[in-house]
Amino acid sequence: MKIAVFNAHIGLAGGGEQVALNVTKAFEESGHDVDLITYRFEVEDVERVFKFLSPDYRPKNLMIYNTPLLIKLLGIGGRFVRLRRLLLVNDFLRKNRGKYNLIIDTSSNMPSKSDVVYIHYPVTLRTTSRSGFHWEVYDKVVQYMSKRLLGKPKLVLCNSSWTVRKFREVYGEGYNVGVLHPPVDVEYFSEVSNNDKRENIVITISRFTPEKKLDEIVKVANLLKDFTFVMSGSVAEYSTPVLRSITSRINELRVKNVRLLTNVRKSELRRLLSIVKYYLHPPFPEHFGISVVEAMSAGLIPIVYRDGGAWYDVVSKVSDLLGYTDIMEVPNIIERIEGDRELYMRLRNKCIEYSKMFSYERFKEGLLNVVSTL
Repeated sequence: MKIAVFNAHIGLAGGGEQVALNVTKAFEESGHDVDLITYRFEVEDVERVFKFLSPDYRPKNLMIYNTPLLIKLLGIGGRFVRLRRLLLVNDFLRKNRGKYNLIIDTSSNMPSKSDVVYIHYPVTLRTTSRSGFHWEVYDKVVQYMSKRLLGKPKLVLCNSSWTVRKFREVYGEGYNVGVLHPPVDVEYFSEVSNNDKRENIVITISRFTPEKKLDEIVKVANLLKDFTFVMSGSVAEYSTPVLRSITSRINELRVKNVRLLTNVRKSELRRLLSIVKYYLHPPFPEHFGISVVEAMSAGLIPIVYRDGGAWYDVVSKVSDLLGYTDIMEVPNIIERIEGDRELYMRLRNKCIEYSKMFSYERFKEGLLNVVSTL
């Protein structure tokens, strides 16, 4: 079967891009002829994803289109990312209609005119609390463009049960919708899970984007001075103001125990996770949270915001203790676990065990099973 897997910009090297790579890999391994199709924003930017996310796998057929100039002016991320993805999927569909037996859209975050769509978070819903006239205008443009692209895909896959609820709030019950959790390389990270020589380190792994509220982590670090707080993630053009905001908060509170690490290779990340005790996710309802599961499989105890797929589908299954509604609750959570060695070991072992639910093999099996029903 001739299959197209579309991702608007694989070079962003985030969770959505990782899903696109693994969808492509799963179909290739099953004997299908697969094209992974994406767009170039900067020279060599596509290489970022292989350098940081997938050093051991490259698609057999990677097709890279040049981004049309007017779309390129919207930038790679930031405020216009939703509109940019919609415009690019529209351009992609226009160029490839009728060329494939199956088209899988991993970018538009809406039921587009593809055969299968993978939803990370519905495109018409904001991921930021910012408001104002310009945001209202932008939302109207996104809604208009999404209506033009609206189709009736054979299958809608969502990254979590939480995202399914969000999807149905927007698009109703008229679609064939299921949950397919993203694959996590738990085998790779679990190789360091048994290391007991861990330090008082709390890590946060995230793309440095505005909606993640990463500067809130600094407030926790200010109250837990016996711990080192590490923020690690990929950066791009849109990351500059985010890094500036974090640095400003560090200087404002005169915090000395925060480190920022950018564009860390996968092997170095695993080495770092082997000595860390806790994973802290910022106060953002993560739609699934690949980095959360990576940390769990490496033997870390996660603490996350009590909303989103990362809470409902992942961390809440381990313990209700590991969620917060106000990030200032985090010091008390860590202090409680630190004061009870038996509790620490029980939580850690349960995290390692539960993380196995999100392996690549489970993802591949689930993907092939649901697509075979079409």
